[in-house]
Amino acid sequence: MQRAVSPDRTPLPLSVRLSFWLVGVAILPLLLALVVNEVQSRITLVNQASTSMETDARTHAQLIDNYLANKEVIISSLTNDPNVREYFLASQSFPQAQLNLFIQDGLALEKFLYPEVSLIEFFSPQGKLLLNYSIYGVKPRLHGTDLVPAAYLQRVLLGQQFISGVYYDSTTRTSTVEVYTPSISATSNRVIGFVRDTLKLDTMLNIVNGEKGANGSGSYAFLLDQNGVRIIDPNPHTLFTAIAPLSPQTQQQIQAQQLYGLNRQSVPVIADQALERLQNLSRPPTSFQEVPAERQETFQVARASLHIVPWTYFVLTPVNVVEAVANQQLLLLSIIALLILLPVVFIGWFVSKRVSTPILSSVEALVQNSSSLNQLANKEESAASEQLWVVDSSQIGLKSVEYYTKATKKAIWRLNNLSRELPQRKRESKQEFLQDIDAMVDIGEYLEKAVAYQDKSNKNVSVAITVTDEVTNQIVSGARSTKEVADQLDQIVEQLRKIVGDI
Repeated sequence: MQRAVSPDRTPLPLSVRLSFWLVGVAILPLLLALVVNEVQSRITLVNQASTSMETDARTHAQLIDNYLANKEVIISSLTNDPNVREYFLASQSFPQAQLNLFIQDGLALEKFLYPEVSLIEFFSPQGKLLLNYSIYGVKPRLHGTDLVPAAYLQRVLLGQQFISGVYYDSTTRTSTVEVYTPSISATSNRVIGFVRDTLKLDTMLNIVNGEKGANGSGSYAFLLDQNGVRIIDPNPHTLFTAIAPLSPQTQQQIQAQQLYGLNRQSVPVIADQALERLQNLSRPPTSFQEVPAERQETFQVARASLHIVPWTYFVLTPVNVVEAVANQQLLLLSIIALLILLPVVFIGWFVSKRVSTPILSSVEALVQNSSSLNQLANKEESAASEQLWVVDSSQIGLKSVEYYTKATKKAIWRLNNLSRELPQRKRESKQEFLQDIDAMVDIGEYLEKAVAYQDKSNKNVSVAITVTDEVTNQIVSGARSTKEVADQLDQIVEQLRKIVGDI
């Protein structure tokens, strides 16, 4: 199985790579500073915003607590006034003139001390309405089937002062709570009656609504009661909605008392799972992040519990607003980095050009010298092959010349002997004479052939000498080329030494 050969990638030019390295070396510390500053500043700003929001939530929760506590103290002091106690003890026989004066004084006092009290009602210990008056003309109303819910009557008979759940009048668009205050006999220390003050939530509404935009664009606050119902919320759509489904027992209690202006069978639910989980914790965090109901972005949330009533105050700010300062700082630093980067890029390009130009020239010269050396090597290899051929040819020609020279010497020696012996053999027979003549002819033919072979060997030696001359010329030319290449290499080395400095 053959592996797929990936095509060779064309490397970036040296000047570009040097520019990248120079820019990277210059900008890396700045980028590192940006990252460190961004992380630290963002965390610090988020922590500061969380602390500020927690302080804000505690402060406003304390304002509501102080407001309700002040109302309870004033109402308690008035309820246990001797005149009020006298009225509870002798309500049936209380003189009409004194009763009229009592009501006038009470109206004047209510209007002066706490004008948010819209209705004051006096009840017997059995929950029977004895007297009521209102500077606004508000009349008593039933909570379900009773004026006083049974659960509230039990608590007030135990001598407890408390605040009811939230009621809502859709006609007047008014949210109210009722402050139940028992009147205790000074002698028997028993409950002789109680007063119910209907308190409008205007002050608390102003406190909560005043949070809109107080912690940045999009910030707001709301109040959650012990049932997990949004009792004060700047969003009308989520007002009097629960963060989670309520238990049947709680639903029944709400329906019986007609809390939240409920004319339906159950409290509508707009779920907020994060708040639901937190409300179920024994010690919930005071600050966290979540995506609130009917929102698409994450909010930083701070919570604070009230003490007079079992309510929870929440302050919410979009996280992007909390981080806006960090984002602005990051943008400013990024612009500064860009302004620094532009000259660094130009300087890097200029320096890389100055550095890379002689290097690239040297590389081109090295490439040319390499080509020249390859050509020279080919020539020298060819010359070496021809040189070997010349040596072989010369050796063969020399042996041939030596051989035919020896043979010629023997033939001439033989011919000379026959020439000297021929006159001395006149008495020999004609046949013997002819044989001597034939031998001399053979020797002559042999000498002719030997001379021919020797002439051929001489020609081969001549060719070898010619080739030797050509090879010698090639070797001389190669030496000159080698000298030129060596000179060019010296120049390249000098250029490189100028780039890297003296070694």
